[in-house]
Amino acid sequence: MITRSIRGSLVLAAILLASAYGLSLLADFNWVGPDMPDRVTQVMIGLILVLLGNATGKREKDADPAGDGKPALMAARRFFGLALVLGGLVHAGAWLLAPLELANTVSMVAVIAALVAGLARVAYAVIGQRETPGKG
Repeated sequence: MITRSIRGSLVLAAILLASAYGLSLLADFNWVGPDMPDRVTQVMIGLILVLLGNATGKREKDADPAGDGKPALMAARRFFGLALVLGGLVHAGAWLLAPLELANTVSMVAVIAALVAGLARVAYAVIGQRETPGKG
């Protein structure tokens, strides 16, 4: 189980590194624009955030490993996944469409906002669960 996720992570990292290196070589030979390696790498990072967020929201059995039915925590996990998906889409879209300086700022703000929103939702669920322990 865990080896599959490590293997997948290593494959994603290898693809990301190889494409960044390959594009930087192409930029050195002036076959692509000088900003193309940065843009493609950042778009790939945004899409990886989308993939991870999508997987986060769909892993119901891992969200409740004890099987004691805590719907608030599972809902918080789904919200966190949705926030990561939206943050990743904005990140990728910014690097596809915006000028470099604006893309950098917009992508960071989007990912930070997604993380803050997701963490706030999880904190709300945990605090709510502690206040009403019998309700789940």
